[in-house]
Amino acid sequence: MHQTNAPAPIRSLLSLDLNLLKALQALWQCRGITTAGRMIGLSQPAMSHALQRLRLAFADELFVRGPGALVPTPRGTELCLAAVAALAALERVAVPAETFDPAFSARRFRIGMNDYVSATLLPQVIEALADEAPQISLEVIHLPRGQNQDGPVLPRLLDEGRIELALGQIDDTPPRCQRQNLREDPHVCVMSKQAWKAMRPFDMDAFIGLRHVRVSSFPERLSWMDKALEARGLTRRIAVTVPHFMAALHLVARTELVTTLPRSAVAPFADALCLHVLPSPLPERLHRLDMAWLNAVDSDQGLSWLRGVIVRTVSKGRL
Repeated sequence: MHQTNAPAPIRSLLSLDLNLLKALQALWQCRGITTAGRMIGLSQPAMSHALQRLRLAFADELFVRGPGALVPTPRGTELCLAAVAALAALERVAVPAETFDPAFSARRFRIGMNDYVSATLLPQVIEALADEAPQISLEVIHLPRGQNQDGPVLPRLLDEGRIELALGQIDDTPPRCQRQNLREDPHVCVMSKQAWKAMRPFDMDAFIGLRHVRVSSFPERLSWMDKALEARGLTRRIAVTVPHFMAALHLVARTELVTTLPRSAVAPFADALCLHVLPSPLPERLHRLDMAWLNAVDSDQGLSWLRGVIVRTVSKGRL
């Protein structure tokens, strides 16, 4: 029988070089050998060797080549999440956190949000920060909904440290995340004032008779609005589908189209865009504004303070 000198899979964590956990975390965050090596100060050959050692230690490929990036296997995802959590816990104990003082801190926070939140809530948060924490800065990253080949997008953005906090309508989150509901908004229908025919009642027949702007990042999916109509044996005419709320507002402002959006996405812009806002004839479904973060950073003083600023801003009802 052919024999090999390759080491057997580990049977105890004590037999694992813990530096490999840093390599595993870097691969999870960067999804590339070269960029992961650069992140932790290893050359490309050294990083490739570290991945090979990890594969032997855990008897799994861990990462396989995908379109333009490394893709974790199911076992790789499981190990990476455990490594990220373990390293974060160790750092919290080994490196005492500095007391956070918003008045003097120059920290940069990374927040994920969609265009609706960045156009409505973000300006109010910036105003609050200017008073309480003039040196604090924010980096906003677009928060897509849905999934990719690795599963739900939001938890991965948090796990990889690309965002520290998420704001938007956030669907089910895994147990390692916390989610807090901030507000709920009814939906309204919006048209340009020029296109609105005031003498006609805006009922379901009027709604169906118009051409619509649909907001969706997933045009192939049936929206809750279309499901509600389908249940009544009705359909609406979709003239255009766009991925952003603000694009829909500008489209209806210059056409005879109609769109249906959360009320707080419309109210700040209705006057400037000459929009007419109407009650929706659809069965009511409230649009949530949620906030999510990892359990692992729940004790972060800076993030706890920022979450408080956001909660207070929303509770003032200025949106």
